[in-house]
Amino acid sequence: MKIKDLVQKVIGEAVKPIGFELESCDRETWVYVKEEGDIKKNIMIHLLQKGKMKLYFSTNAYGHKSVDGASLEKGGEKKGDSLGIYHFSNEQEFIETLECFRKIIFDYGLSELERMSAPTTEVRPTRETNLFLYENHAELNKQYREKLNIDDNMTHQEIFKIIQDYLVDTQGVEFEDVKRDLIGLAAVAGYVYLDACNGAWQWDNDKCWITNREKYPKDAYPLGIIIDHWRDGATYAREMLDNYYNYLLKK
Repeated sequence: MKIKDLVQKVIGEAVKPIGFELESCDRETWVYVKEEGDIKKNIMIHLLQKGKMKLYFSTNAYGHKSVDGASLEKGGEKKGDSLGIYHFSNEQEFIETLECFRKIIFDYGLSELERMSAPTTEVRPTRETNLFLYENHAELNKQYREKLNIDDNMTHQEIFKIIQDYLVDTQGVEFEDVKRDLIGLAAVAGYVYLDACNGAWQWDNDKCWITNREKYPKDAYPLGIIIDHWRDGATYAREMLDNYYNYLLKK
């Protein structure tokens, strides 16, 4: 039996009754997804190379990183190695590994996905703030360049310094009181990124970002950069803004 058929038989048929559908697959990766409102829960099986595979759990809830399935083992399962990699050398061992993954999914993974479905903080970009930025970025850019005395002759480093200074000066202010300004700063940063890459504003479902126009696009999410650094400390905001500028820079 082909590998993809084995994955579908052992994993796909097991998770389908609880609402997970195969969203994508290729020769190396299978992603099963369940949508509950705005939350997408993901179970991913990844073949690293011949004889090696991993299991991951993730959601799109803000602030959560994917979780290695091996880290959830509590005993009784076939163990992954120190890097969470499961090894197999033939079809029977591949099936046994998939059966181990199925056990991890039902014993631990589903509860882990539930835990990962709540945002880690309310101080974050939301669909509403991203949409407001996307629909008003031109006017916000103009308004906040005037408010912050940013002129067209300034370098991107000078503009990012002004943004960082604002983030530092407003530390400790209530988020709701400064949220509109943070969106405005994201608009200014976004237009600096546009200059770097001849890019475009993008919107998809709940996110707003800047992408270049190359065959292999590079993306930057200015609102996330601004809010995260305002929330967690603005010390490295200028450095991060500059890093994304260089990342998007036209070659």
